[in-house]
Amino acid sequence: MATKGAVATTSQTEDGADRVELYGRLTAPFEATFRDIRGGVELEYITGEQAISRLNEALGVANWSFRILEHGINSDADECWALGEITAQIDDRMVVRQQFGSQKVKRSRASGTPLDIGFDLKGAATDALKKCASLLGVALYLWKKEVPAEPTPLQPLAGRGADSDGAACEECGESLTEVRFKDGTSWPPAQLASYGRRKHSRVLCMSHYREANEAKRRAEAALQQVPF
Repeated sequence: MATKGAVATTSQTEDGADRVELYGRLTAPFEATFRDIRGGVELEYITGEQAISRLNEALGVANWSFRILEHGINSDADECWALGEITAQIDDRMVVRQQFGSQKVKRSRASGTPLDIGFDLKGAATDALKKCASLLGVALYLWKKEVPAEPTPLQPLAGRGADSDGAACEECGESLTEVRFKDGTSWPPAQLASYGRRKHSRVLCMSHYREANEAKRRAEAALQQVPF
């Protein structure tokens, strides 16, 4: 009995090591990636060919498949979309994952008519493939987002009064002033400076603070439309 138990334990250890090795192959960083600007934010991504090659190399050509379950065109967003499904054989188990992909409709600058809807749908399918592959770990590191810091009590700036009249916007150089809102609340300069540092790592006047917030929202939205 002791011998059988030892064999079972060894087998389980080897299986665990194999899983770790496989996941390591799937999640390994790529030697080459690509960059694009979306909404004023630089994004890093891989191509569909890179995702397919990684799946072939890590899982084997015969051990995974991909298909489109649904597709369509969102006229309000002016984009094509596709719901994809990837099936992979891992440790004698079939693993199934689904994700949506999208692609903006490319239009003629002269007439405004779509150039090639089929090509746009293909782009949405490729985007869905890459997102499905990311659920297995492929290029998942490119999607990593910074974890927001826990809120901390506001403190007056060192060496300055509670009003922090000497604080200036790092974008325009204007001195920070008290901000009053329609609901009757207000932010003194010290509070505005603290929010800017905490959220955007720099002191900003209210105008540039709002612009930075909008840019951050555009960046988060752009991450959902990584180009293929």
